Amino acid sequence: MFAGEGDMPVDATLQRAFDLRADGVRPDGAALVGVFGEGVPLPLVAALGGLAVDVKAPPLADAAGGPTSDLVRSVTEDFLDPFATRFLHRFAAGAFDRYATLIFARDDVAGLTAYQYATELRRQGRLTQGGPRMHLWNALHTDSAPVAAFNRHELDRLRAHLEETLGTQLDPDRLAGAVAEETRRADALAALPPGGPDAFVARNAGRWLTPSQHAALIRDMPRGSGPSIVLTGSACDIPVLHTLCAEVGQVRADLQDYGRAAPQPVDAADLLHRIVSDPLATRAAPPARFTRALHNGIAGADLVIASTDASDDSFGWELPGLRRAAEAQGARFLDLGFRPFRPDNAWQDRTRRRIAEALG
Repeated sequence: MFAGEGDMPVDATLQRAFDLRADGVRPDGAALVGVFGEGVPLPLVAALGGLAVDVKAPPLADAAGGPTSDLVRSVTEDFLDPFATRFLHRFAAGAFDRYATLIFARDDVAGLTAYQYATELRRQGRLTQGGPRMHLWNALHTDSAPVAAFNRHELDRLRAHLEETLGTQLDPDRLAGAVAEETRRADALAALPPGGPDAFVARNAGRWLTPSQHAALIRDMPRGSGPSIVLTGSACDIPVLHTLCAEVGQVRADLQDYGRAAPQPVDAADLLHRIVSDPLATRAAPPARFTRALHNGIAGADLVIASTDASDDSFGWELPGLRRAAEAQGARFLDLGFRPFRPDNAWQDRTRRRIAEALG
C-alpha cells in the first residue's frame, strides 16, 4: 500500500492493459493504428475507423530479445534511445504485423529514430514480413502564418494517409463524436490525483483502450499527503518514482511524457490548436516557452526531482536553470542523473535514500 493511496487498487482491466500494452490490444473490429509519441490528433484516427494505441512503451514483460536481435543490433548503436531500440526489436519480430499503419511523432526524439531505422530496415529488404505502413507526423509548435499553413498541410497529409490506409472518408459527424469521446475521457482523467502509482497506471492504461472504455473504468482515488514533489525529465512509462515518492510525500505534478496529460483536440473544427500550442512539447518555439512552462509547473513544490535517460540530448540543458528556479522559490532540487530504462532494486534503494535525504 502506498502513502495516501488507501486500499483501492487499480481496476483489473486497467492494470492488464497497462502491463500487456500493445500485446494485449483486441481491436474489436477497428483497424489498429500504432502511435509513437505525443501530439498525434487521436480523434482523427477514431473518426476514420482506427483504434489508436501506443507502440512506444513496450509491454512490461518485454526484454528486447528474440530471433531478430542480431538483425536489429547490426543496424543500431548502443547510444540509441531505449524506447526506439525496444520498438525496433519488436518491429523486426513482426509484433506490429496486424497493424494497418504506424504513426511516428516528429516531436519525439525516439519516435523519429524509430521511424528512420524501421524505414531503412524495410528499404534494405532485411525484413521477411510485409508489416504495416508507416507515416511521420510533423507538426510545428509556434505561431506564424507560414507555420499554420505548414501544419494544415501536415494534417491534410495525415488525413489522406489514414483514409487511404483504412479505406474510409472523413465524416464531420463522426469526427465531432470522436472529439466528444476524447473530451469525456479528459474530464474523467482530470478527477484523478496528479501523482501516485495507481493514478499513473489508471491514466496511462487508456493508451491501449478506446476513450469510452477508458473513461468508464476510471474511478475516484484518494490523494496523497506529505511534502509536495514535482517530477521532471525524460519520458518514463512506469511509476517507479511515483512509488518511491509515495512513501514520503505526494507527487503533485509529473511534467514528463507519460506523467502529464498531453493535450488533445476539443474542437472538431480545429484539431491542431491545443496540440501545437502545447508549451511542454519538446519542440515548442521559441524555446523560452518550454522553459517558462517548466518553471511554472514546479511552483509550490517542496522538492523537484529531475532524471533523464542516458540518451537524452534535450532536457539536460534545462537542468541548471531549473535548479535555480526551484531554489529561488525555496524548494529543494534533486538531480538523479541518468535513470535506467528499467531501474533495478539497487537503483531504487539508492534513490529512496536520496529522496529521504533531500526532504530531510
